[in-house]
Amino acid sequence: YLPTLTAKMSNKFADKDYFLRCSEKTLQTDEKGFFLQFSDHVSEIAGEKWIRNTFGKLKSDRERIGAIYSYKPVKEVVCETLGHVQEVYRKKSAEISHKRRLEVEKLLEKGENDKALLLACQSVLRAPPTGENHKVDDGFTLSLAYWTRAAVLMELKKYSWALLDLQAALKEGVSDDMKVEAFVKMGACYKGMNEPNRAKISFALAEKMLAVDSVKWKKLERYRVGDFQEVRDVDRRGRLFMVTTGPITLEISVLPPLAEERHATFTNASTKIDVKQDIGKGRFAVARSEIHAGDTLVVEAPSVACLLPECFATHCHHCFDRLESPVGCTDCASIAFCKSECRDAALETYHKYECHILDLLIGSGMSVLCHMALRMVSQTTLKESLSQYEESRPFCTNAHLRPPEDFLQRTLMAAFLLRCLQKTNYFIDGEGNDDDVPNEEEQKIGELLLYNLEMLQFNAHEIYETRYEQENELENAKIGYIAVALYPTVALFNHECYPAVTRHFVGRSIVITAVRPLKLGDVIAENYGPIFTRKPLISRQKALSSRYWFECKCEACSQDWPSFETGLETITNRLRYWERESM
Repeated sequence: YLPTLTAKMSNKFADKDYFLRCSEKTLQTDEKGFFLQFSDHVSEIAGEKWIRNTFGKLKSDRERIGAIYSYKPVKEVVCETLGHVQEVYRKKSAEISHKRRLEVEKLLEKGENDKALLLACQSVLRAPPTGENHKVDDGFTLSLAYWTRAAVLMELKKYSWALLDLQAALKEGVSDDMKVEAFVKMGACYKGMNEPNRAKISFALAEKMLAVDSVKWKKLERYRVGDFQEVRDVDRRGRLFMVTTGPITLEISVLPPLAEERHATFTNASTKIDVKQDIGKGRFAVARSEIHAGDTLVVEAPSVACLLPECFATHCHHCFDRLESPVGCTDCASIAFCKSECRDAALETYHKYECHILDLLIGSGMSVLCHMALRMVSQTTLKESLSQYEESRPFCTNAHLRPPEDFLQRTLMAAFLLRCLQKTNYFIDGEGNDDDVPNEEEQKIGELLLYNLEMLQFNAHEIYETRYEQENELENAKIGYIAVALYPTVALFNHECYPAVTRHFVGRSIVITAVRPLKLGDVIAENYGPIFTRKPLISRQKALSSRYWFECKCEACSQDWPSFETGLETITNRLRYWERESM
């Protein structure tokens, strides 16, 4: 089908094999996953003639979803395969949590505190809810896991995090003796955090609870008279902060203000931008007034965002902050959160549906874009999703360029995601729907999933963090991608190989900043990856035509500007020389 596609695109740079790999990677990134095997099997059963002459002539996503459930040979293999969809997730284990806790205690005795913290976190994340398994720790595995981790954190002088764990242990339930010790340790933590008044209150409560038991009080006296001082360090963005403060006093990066006023229509953008549209470019951003380098043009939170699976163990599943002393989901042990507020927000929305199928999704090998397509539905109620179905769909999908085979793959992925939602009771209370063919309501959600899969391919942005080897040393800093998100306003910006803006992230929010002056009416272009300073023309065009399905005609491409490897640095040095000579 590539000759047909390239004919429509009129793109001399398109590469058949690379195009196929790029398109498939937006569906399945893990080669060990099962989805593409399922897709290939359906394609084999359907046959090239049906795919091209029947399925390929369908005009709407509704018809495409309906087709795989109406053409008998395809319906049989689709229903038979999707009938095996079931819950697959990492369950809690009191036994594993208990084992990790004992290992932590041994490491603490050896002074191997960093290793102890790692295992203590595992103990917390694997511990089931209090009272679920009375055979282990009398049902108090979670509170004991918090208690043990608090001890490790205190050894590391991370008192703010230790305080949170002590409070969590008290909430889950501990013995009376441990309650007294908890208040004493909390006093020590407050002391280390330079909050003497709170420290005094905690010590006084503990002393009152002990009453006349002077022996026990002497054992705990060291926490009251000890010298505690919290460790200070530099975070991954190079800001000085209290390493251990976590959600209590951790400095929060402030979002920059927009240049001038807020746009009336695109409320996350400045009034300095406008949006225009034409047949060749679609919708794109232009300068509504003079723009200066450094102007903040867009500050936007994502409408949907998903953490990369390889970051599940290092970053919060909800806000994407790096984990220090994580808390887990109340049901599964697959993910972690930086604080209880993030956990609760996830459990109230998307994770209550994704919790028991998360490992199945990962096992399918599907890309994070597919997870985002699902998340766009799972983060809203069924009523809200059906309302979205009725609304206009403004994002580019390149439907006029998409080959039948690609449409079929995405339709099958939509069917798989739909089946997952059926199994998680997204549609009904009680048992999931076991009907072979989706009902009217479910079919609408299937269409919405298919649209999401089509448009996210061209409109999503990767979220990155800057990693420093030593404090704020920029020379060896590296960018690490941690998540993918959809920013509706930023998605309107077209690509140029010599971009007018740069982007960075504050938490999950994206900030678009002008890097050079622009006049009224100038296109405000960002960069999708290939930039002229680093990649030559042919390499850029190959990447853009295969990944985003267009031929770039920006100034850098039309004039074939040199890259650093092909003479740009020499030209720059000459310009500097001429500038000095003319002074």
